[in-house]
Order: sequence, then C-alpha cells, then structure tokens
Amino acid sequence: MRVLHVVDGAGRRGAEIFTADLVIALSELGVEQAVALLHGDGSQLTDVPAMMRPLAPAGVRIPVIRMNLGTLRRLRRLQSDWRPDVVQANGGEALKYAAMTSGGRRGTPFVYRRIGAAPPWITHGPRRLVYSRLMRRASRVVLVASALQGEASEVLSIPRSSVRVIPNGVDARRVRPTRAPEEVRRALGVPEATRMMLSVGALTWEKDPLVHVEVSRRLRDRGLRAVHVMVGDGPMRRDVEAAVRAAGLQARVVLLGFRQDVPDLMAAADVLLFASREDGMEGMPAVLIEAGMTGLPAVAYGIGGVPEVVADGETGVVVQSGDLDGLASGAAELLDDPDRRYRLGAAGRERCARFDIRAVAPRYLAVYRELAGGGVERVAAGAGQKDASR
Repeated sequence: MRVLHVVDGAGRRGAEIFTADLVIALSELGVEQAVALLHGDGSQLTDVPAMMRPLAPAGVRIPVIRMNLGTLRRLRRLQSDWRPDVVQANGGEALKYAAMTSGGRRGTPFVYRRIGAAPPWITHGPRRLVYSRLMRRASRVVLVASALQGEASEVLSIPRSSVRVIPNGVDARRVRPTRAPEEVRRALGVPEATRMMLSVGALTWEKDPLVHVEVSRRLRDRGLRAVHVMVGDGPMRRDVEAAVRAAGLQARVVLLGFRQDVPDLMAAADVLLFASREDGMEGMPAVLIEAGMTGLPAVAYGIGGVPEVVADGETGVVVQSGDLDGLASGAAELLDDPDRRYRLGAAGRERCARFDIRAVAPRYLAVYRELAGGGVERVAAGAGQKDASR
C-alpha cells in the first residue's frame, strides 16, 4: 500500500503536525508513504519515516484559484512516477492541488481531510460552488468532528456516502513532558503558590487572543492570584501587548511567543484557556487533546468539535461561545479548586486516550483499503510488515 500525503508545508502548523503523527503511525502498520510539500523544504518534518518531495512554487501562478502551475505539474509528475494507491490532501490548499491531479473516474483515489469549518467567504456565492466541486472530486471526505457533518452536506453539498468522520489524532508519545513542573515554573518566574493559566495558539483574529487577555483581567479583579502564560505568535501580537499594558497586566500576563516545549508548559499549568471565535473555522482542536493527554483541564468555548473532546463538568468546563462571564467564572472556579482540577484532569487523560494517533491511524487505513479495493493486498496489522503487492 502506497499513500501520498499532500500538505501546505509552509510551517509546522496543525495539518503538518497531524500528517507527521499519522505517517509515523501508518509506517508502523507497514504502509509506504511519501509527503508532497506545496511550500517549504520539509525541514520541519525531518523525523518522519517517509520520502519528502518539496514542490517549491515555480512558473506561472493562476490568479483566480491561486495555484502555481509549476507546482501542479510537479505534483502530477510525482504521482505518475511514484504511483500511489491513494492520495491524501490535508487542508484546503492541498485540496486544490490534489483535486486537479487525482480523483475522478480514472484518477488515483484521493482522500480530503477536512480539518475545520469553512470560512465565511467560501460558504456563499461563486466560491462556494468552486470549493464544493473540488470536494466532490474527492473519493472520500474525512471530517475531524461530527459537528462538521451538517455544513458538509447542507452547505457544501458533499454526498453523505463519501463522508467519513475520523476524529483528530495526536501522538501521545509526542506530548509527554520532559521536565518537572517545578523546573518549568522556576524558569518562567511563576511562584509555587501562584496559579498558572495557559493559552496556546497563534495570535490571530480567529483565535481571539484579546479575549484571553480580558479573562486574565477579570481574574485579577476577582482578587485571584494567577499568572497567565500565552504561547504563540502572529499578526495580533502588538494588539495583545497593547491590551496587556492598557489593563495593567504586565506582571500577570507572560507572552512567550512560539515554543517547542508546550508539553512541559501544560504539565506545569493548572488550567488551559481556549476561546477561539465561533466563526474561526475550528474543527477538533489538537491543543485540547494534548491538554487532556497531559491531565490539564480546559475551560473552553463550545464551538465546533470542542464538546467532543472536553466533556463539560467531567473533564473540563465548556461554555457557550461568546459567554465571557462564564469563561472567566469557569477559569476562576477551577483555579480555586485543586481537588476538582485533579479529578477533571484524570478523567480528561482517560477520555483522550481515544484520540491517540495509534487508535486513529487504523481508521484511515480502512478508508485506504476501501478505495484501493481488491487490487492491493491487505496490510497486516503487525507493525513493520511490508506490503506484498509492492
């Protein structure tokens, strides 16, 4: 069985991280894989056991659909030379290129992994028709959350027969902390008796980092002693810094920028805060799965597939999107109650075991087998066994 994954590749973002985790898990099931990167050189995926094929932009750019003709030709040539049994497009940019080189009655079957809801500019007018047609070229459309099914069928007109729901997956081995919480807190300057709230996400409009700052202000006004550590960077950094200064939170909010030690930070924190916008295209946020795996309870807006990860009152606190009072109150109550935090965190760790990539990967393999049909011999479940058809 050969699978070609197509990703944007411009940075180590959600689609790239998931692809890396999936490739590792599928390789343990004996699947031969390659990764086509529309941008970048693959340096962020150096530990992945797959052939890396950068398809750096070259040649004429097609303006309306925003595709590069040279990249398209290179992807088509790669498929012709390597002859995958299945192509998987991870994310919207990858969808465009995979749909133009795969699918249809005679093309290589391709799977489109849909990681979130459609942005508003796609759900109306001509663009909706274009993207709907691209998705319908996919042999299967994998949704990462059940919450996305309604939009897929009602807005984008994707046939239900081609839709599969496979939850987001995270390699639990990747999120194991490497340092003791006390060591991490000392490095951050967070006193032992001070509660620590953590936010992880890009400083972008859809993640709404200003709401995160506002929650911190409300916690201070309640007299709660807590430090808010924010991980991530992006175009709104200056806005966030200005909001922190305006609220007088310089001693309580720490902006760390991009970090590679998020598991260590999660293990050292008391609560994770998640407040993305309802129209921010979230599917099933991996950061909530990662927090659950480390036993960190979350306080979150119940958008998209969030309630499928965080069970309100059982593994964390989920409030209606936009309920800022509820978000701040939920955070305050958890920060004030260590016994409850422990119970919710333990339950979250147990619940999130179902999202381990080693549990998710076989479901993708079942889809690949379904598409490949009888022409490809079954891949044995034993790790490392080679496919007899190649």
